[in-house]
Amino acid sequence: MAAPLKRVCHQAARTASRPMRTRSVRPSFIPSSQCQASQQRQYQTSRPSSAATQLDEIDEDDFDGYLEALDEKLPYEGDLPSMAHAELEQHRELREMVRLAAWEMPLLSQLAQPYEKPDKAKLPLKWRYTTYFSEQHPASRKVVCEFRIHDISQHAFAEDKQTRERQILKLKKLCGARFNPQSLSVKMSCESFETQAQNKRYLADTVNKLIAEAKDLESGDNFDDVPLDTRHHKQKVRMQFPKEWRMTKEKRMALEAKRNPPTPPAELEAGEALENDGIQADQASASLPDEIEEVNEESEPIMEQAKQPLPRGKMGKNEMGQKGR
Repeated sequence: MAAPLKRVCHQAARTASRPMRTRSVRPSFIPSSQCQASQQRQYQTSRPSSAATQLDEIDEDDFDGYLEALDEKLPYEGDLPSMAHAELEQHRELREMVRLAAWEMPLLSQLAQPYEKPDKAKLPLKWRYTTYFSEQHPASRKVVCEFRIHDISQHAFAEDKQTRERQILKLKKLCGARFNPQSLSVKMSCESFETQAQNKRYLADTVNKLIAEAKDLESGDNFDDVPLDTRHHKQKVRMQFPKEWRMTKEKRMALEAKRNPPTPPAELEAGEALENDGIQADQASASLPDEIEEVNEESEPIMEQAKQPLPRGKMGKNEMGQKGR
């Protein structure tokens, strides 16, 4: 990025240092005599240009005049192109970010506070949102609410133990399939409205209605004759590795002893005897008489003739000794 920006800055400085000149506005209507004169000038290519004539007439010591005449000869550059402006704007944004990181971000340490774990009794509801950065997604309006019944029952339900148990049981029945009997929590979501705030407001009103209905044990139906249905929840059984199967030092030593059993002394003596016999046999074969070696040398040509390869090619009737009709 440095090279294009440097080029743009040089171009801007060159344009700014160059004096502005006024352009002559040509009339929209040109007489016919001038048109004929201009057509005749097009064929007079041998005539030198006015700028070249001015350059020739300028004295060598007059450097400023030479630059002015050269400026008139160069094409007019009034402003930077759009790509150059885009590069400058990008460079300004990067400098602004670096400036913020260097001077303002260290000041955020003054606002730091120690972390305090939230009280579940005061904040029993857990909210979960989904955000897609730099784009609009239909799933971003979904809001999920989760709470434990034990956290709500401490402040919302009655203090009497029996009454509280009845209210808790009624709340479990009202929640239906949203109740998790394993974690004793309720989880519900909403994405019916366009914004997250509307969906969150709907879930909060639903939770308040459930608590109010569970607390009412006199006027409404208590569902005492309806059992708590938990068939919707499939509990996942996690298999635990049995402690009896764990490897210990005693088990490792027993396995090594089983894999490498000790050899009895009788077998050791037999093995030593076999080794001694083998050593003696090697020594005896090394001291063979010369007559046996001569016999072996005479038998080698016979074996070589027997190992001769068969002739290549296809065996026909003539080679096989057959006569055709």
